[in-house]
Amino acid sequence: MKKSGLLIVLLVVSVLVMFVNVSGEDPEYGGTLRVAVDRGLVTISPIMHISGVDWMATNWMYNNLTKLDENRQVVGDLALSWEPNENATEWIFYLRKGVKFHTGKELTAEDVVATIRAVKDLGVAAPYAAEIGPIQSVEAVDKYAVKFILEMPYADFPNSLTHPCARIISKEALEGDIDILATKEFGSGPFMLKEFVPGDHIVVERFNDYYKEGLPYLDRVEMKIFPDTTTEMTALFNKEIDLMWEVPPELYPRISTTSGIDGLAVTGGTFSNVIMPSNKPPFDDNRVREALKYTVNRSLMLAAVLQGRGEIGHDCPVSSAYDFYTELPTREQDIDKARELLEEAGYPNGLSFQLYVANRPPIREQIAVVLKEMARPAGFDINVEVISYDRYLAQVWNKGVAYVGFYTTRPTADAILMKLYHAEFGIDEGRWADSHQDAIRILEEARSVTDRGRREELYAQFLQISQNEGPFIVPVFRQELSAKWNYVRNYKLNPSAFEMELEDVWLLR
Repeated sequence: MKKSGLLIVLLVVSVLVMFVNVSGEDPEYGGTLRVAVDRGLVTISPIMHISGVDWMATNWMYNNLTKLDENRQVVGDLALSWEPNENATEWIFYLRKGVKFHTGKELTAEDVVATIRAVKDLGVAAPYAAEIGPIQSVEAVDKYAVKFILEMPYADFPNSLTHPCARIISKEALEGDIDILATKEFGSGPFMLKEFVPGDHIVVERFNDYYKEGLPYLDRVEMKIFPDTTTEMTALFNKEIDLMWEVPPELYPRISTTSGIDGLAVTGGTFSNVIMPSNKPPFDDNRVREALKYTVNRSLMLAAVLQGRGEIGHDCPVSSAYDFYTELPTREQDIDKARELLEEAGYPNGLSFQLYVANRPPIREQIAVVLKEMARPAGFDINVEVISYDRYLAQVWNKGVAYVGFYTTRPTADAILMKLYHAEFGIDEGRWADSHQDAIRILEEARSVTDRGRREELYAQFLQISQNEGPFIVPVFRQELSAKWNYVRNYKLNPSAFEMELEDVWLLR
């Protein structure tokens, strides 16, 4: 090396050393991170949980075979690598060796097999079983390799195994009554359960034998449910909590400009959808569904509900955060067109219907109230009934009535589309699949082909059909908004906000 080159190298090294010494950003061990949420925390069973907050808690105590990084790229977790056969109907996943459960037992292929079989067991009735893919069977090839045989080709299979219901549970815990998973944990994650009070709080502590050497940095994590946003925000300002998981858009400017607090925002795929059940009047007529869609001023909805912190939706559940996103034309508000469609459908004097709304999160009611006012000039009389979240789950959700749903970002576009439109691999929330079998076949082909160009074409076709004929109004997608004190280091807000990764977070003290 020439002398001048050597001097440059030495100069760069010296500058880097100075920066490290001055910045003091070497991670520190210890401390308790206090996280605030405003709802959920019903169960810690990875198989049976249905709330994003529950998903978050199990993420700290369990591992999946794969995970999504902050750029939504699939990477290995318990799996070191994986490989499909030629047409993606069979997949083999190769496990890390030496991973320990919190009980001290080594995690092997038998635990993976037992977990997946429990999730897919019809008798168990796991709420999200369909979202981990069309699995026909699973078997251990050897101690550290697992083979999946699928019902059809599925190019996104490694991504689907990042779903919260695919967290790997110790085989021994699944041999008895799996209801025990609701209050006790049997995972291998960075933290172990210390205390859990459903509906109130959960405390987890550092697992010293975590497979990632040197992690986690934190001693404890405490999650606490707050009864309302005002109390939650006050707790943040008073440093009674360190991280506020979900910040309402209307409060974000105040919180994010407070000295010492970092506001965090990332494009996501979270939305509330207005469900119009298409198997019964009046929404069995697409002219009625289309009429209601034409009443929405989407730019105004974005401003009114999200203070502009998000993006306009096109009545299908795929935002720009997803791979295979298709940019569709925005349906502009047209009250005259809406009236014309209602008259053609046999409602010249307007139409009344009941719209049920859970009281959490607030975006549900906000969208319902704004829609009610926007639709009134076209002849729609919408009776918005706000009910408790528990009653919503028990009596309204997926019961074939009109209501406002809420969905967080999924691992893939296929996952959210299958969830909402497919009768076998999802819940067919709008009761739409039977009358649109051609569209459903497009969706099925899109998940099964491996050629990316062809998949793009198929998803674009389906999204256009769902925009024009689908059973949902998806007016906006929100940004994921969070806030933390600046002494909380290395926390990255994920577009899938419920996947709160804390294993490499540390506290500057």
